[in-house]
Amino acid sequence: MVHPELLSRYPFFSFLKPAQLKKIAKVAKEEAYERGAILFRENDKANAFYILLKGSVELLFVVDVEYHPELHKELRFRVIYPGESFGISAFIEPHILTSTARAVEPSSVIKIEAGPVLEMCQKDEKLAYALIHQVARVAVDRLNATRLQLAAVWKPVEIK
Repeated sequence: MVHPELLSRYPFFSFLKPAQLKKIAKVAKEEAYERGAILFRENDKANAFYILLKGSVELLFVVDVEYHPELHKELRFRVIYPGESFGISAFIEPHILTSTARAVEPSSVIKIEAGPVLEMCQKDEKLAYALIHQVARVAVDRLNATRLQLAAVWKPVEIK
């Protein structure tokens, strides 16, 4: 369990009422990871949501070409910094992780088990609405960042 006041410091949970914060804090815990540690892997079941307290975590995905193991690549598409959240797949069906998270340096997180939070949402419609609003905000921010990354590497095709 983490202290509810700790959760309230982060924008993702700033919308919650004290009673809701207290419930979520009961299913949250602090975890520490050494440099290079894997927090979760792409395509695994998404069962937790994270807020980075200290350090940095890279999100990456693997590109494999069948029958060509030499073409195996890990592509980093985002770095998470303190105060940012990640692992929103835990709140979005089919609850499958779309990336791997790896600590770039010694890092600590708040890890929140998604199952109990989703159960809370079944009983508290206002919590469910507020939570999905925050998840949507994070998803839109990530899509915009991806759009900028694509624009940065885009090369116009010359028409002759």
